[in-house]
Amino acid sequence: MKATIKSTKSVAKVKATTHSPESVVAAVYPSAIGVDVHAELLVCAYQCTEGDDQIRTEIVEFGTKASDIHAFSQWCLSKDPALIIMESTGVLWRSPYEALEQVGFTADKLALVNAHDVKAMIGRKTDKEDAKRLTELARLGHIRKSFIPDKVFRHMRTIARRYQKITSDIARQTNVYHKLLNSVGCRACSVFSNVRGKAASAILQALIECPEQLKEVVIAKSRRLKASPQEILDALDFSMPEIIRAQILDEREQIERLQEFSQSTMQRLRELQEPYEQYIELLQTIPGIKEVAARLIFAELCDNLKDFFCDSEHFCSWLGICPGNKISANKNYSGAAAKGNKWLRRTLTECAQAIGLSQCVFREQFNAFKMRRGTRRAVVAIAHLLSRVIYSVLTRKKDFVFKQATRIQDVLVDRAKQSTKRLLRMTSSGGGTAFSLVDNQTGEIIPTIVTSS
Repeated sequence: MKATIKSTKSVAKVKATTHSPESVVAAVYPSAIGVDVHAELLVCAYQCTEGDDQIRTEIVEFGTKASDIHAFSQWCLSKDPALIIMESTGVLWRSPYEALEQVGFTADKLALVNAHDVKAMIGRKTDKEDAKRLTELARLGHIRKSFIPDKVFRHMRTIARRYQKITSDIARQTNVYHKLLNSVGCRACSVFSNVRGKAASAILQALIECPEQLKEVVIAKSRRLKASPQEILDALDFSMPEIIRAQILDEREQIERLQEFSQSTMQRLRELQEPYEQYIELLQTIPGIKEVAARLIFAELCDNLKDFFCDSEHFCSWLGICPGNKISANKNYSGAAAKGNKWLRRTLTECAQAIGLSQCVFREQFNAFKMRRGTRRAVVAIAHLLSRVIYSVLTRKKDFVFKQATRIQDVLVDRAKQSTKRLLRMTSSGGGTAFSLVDNQTGEIIPTIVTSS
């Protein structure tokens, strides 16, 4: 059976077929719509059961203009499916998803899935087949929904991720600026730890714009610098062509514009998060998390985290900060973490690195992990710890309270015990070996001599 349906605002091509129910087994939902999203095309497949357990499938195509998106949402509303599923193709899914929300579809009836989880076999991929496969997977319930918060949090995500890209642009532009200085013989890195610091910026600005006042500026601004004024003047004593001077000035202006852009972007994020200031304050009670990090973290989450993740283990798995499973034939292969939320993971790893360089209360755990597995694994382990703490703080809505731990002492005690056992095994007959024991309670090192019988 074939039919053609014309929409009032756009022409929809419909192809309906009826086949036996063996193709869809033990369906969880009686009807579903699968949407294959493209930049200029939406391919939709509607599937439902009819009399005598027959399955009806309709294939419809829509454009992506405003009128086409409206026609798409009205068509979905007329079918009244139990579930609508689409792939998370970049940001293209947002406009049809929001159009479905506007006509009354709730999060229970909308499902966004990772394209990797529903990937077609090689040589079995067309737009219509993709939409049909999505529909069948939805009816079977063989899908894993992505975490999609409310619309206001999606706006927060957009602003927060843009802020992170701007900070990356500032770092990249600073490297270009530093490279230009080195190209003309300016070795600012030998006397400045950071060319973007206040003192370094003032001195370099005087060097480029008014060299005749450089000595006075160096004497005034070098009080807190490790290098002496004479060392700074020697490092900056070089000739600069006018064409390069003009380029360096433009590079400095570009950095300043990016800094202003980042500040205005962060201000927009603050305005969006004004109703949720209590959550921002809760996150700032966690050691190693300051205001900017707290806002970036909360922008990726929501205020009802418990509704999406039943426990911290599922939350860490979604984040991609915990080891993955790869076991075959009772053999453990690579335990690399799955790809999760890279934006949130980036913020957490930066906080973990800051903990390793500060006198934070988590510093002891960081050093314990570092002694056992190295610095890089310690950073990931502390980021995992922070993610569990974040889940607990946001779901319980209580400030973080640190409890004293003895991680480093425990690691040293275990190492001393292992060394003791090795020394006892290595002790030759008739001889003695001197070593030290560590008291478990006090951590005191006790010199001991073992004499074999």
